[in-house]
Amino acid sequence: MKSTIHSTRTLLAVALLAALGIAGPAAAQRTQGEPVKSKIQAEAAADVASEQAEAARASAQTARDATGVSGGVYTTINQQADAANKAANDAVNAAHDARSAQTAAEGSANPRQGAVEASEAANAATNANLKAQVAADTAVQQAYPQPAPAPVAPAAAYGVQPKQEVHATSSPPNSTLANKVDFDSLDANRDGSLSRTEVSSETMISADFNKIDANHDGRISKSELAGGK
Repeated sequence: MKSTIHSTRTLLAVALLAALGIAGPAAAQRTQGEPVKSKIQAEAAADVASEQAEAARASAQTARDATGVSGGVYTTINQQADAANKAANDAVNAAHDARSAQTAAEGSANPRQGAVEASEAANAATNANLKAQVAADTAVQQAYPQPAPAPVAPAAAYGVQPKQEVHATSSPPNSTLANKVDFDSLDANRDGSLSRTEVSSETMISADFNKIDANHDGRISKSELAGGK
């Protein structure tokens, strides 16, 4: 969801920059003799740059959160987090440049150059934000890989009834771990989920932690616990 929001912001930023019509020397010619318009363009470009920097920082935080599954070991997830952090820093620096260009444009009698520089800085911030998004998405995918799809059973031959398998169990149908342990007492930090540390005293859970953790996010929710036999 976050990635979608950030991507939408980036597309809007690109569209806004295109609508502003500022890009290099040609833009300087267009803005010549239009100081008020140039100041407005500089301000709009600086706003775009700030929004892109904010989105890049959010992507970098998402990537850093994903490194939590590394267990202190430097992995490719950490590499992606480093790339996202660098891109976020680049976006922030570009946003600062855009604001400086806006200030120069507002304080100048001929602000066209400031408008051009603000637009170029906004483009740089947008590109850096895109890099941060890609790195963050990659980090999350590596940290929480999607389980392989279940194999599809072959179709039964015409006229042949498939063999029915019967599995015996020594537990009642509704016998789940949720009925055997006190979830709330184990949830020490009250975040609504159980970590490996919080269930270390419950061997029934810790022994099958990975099986119970259906979405493999490193934590067990109440619904996942209810599904653990």
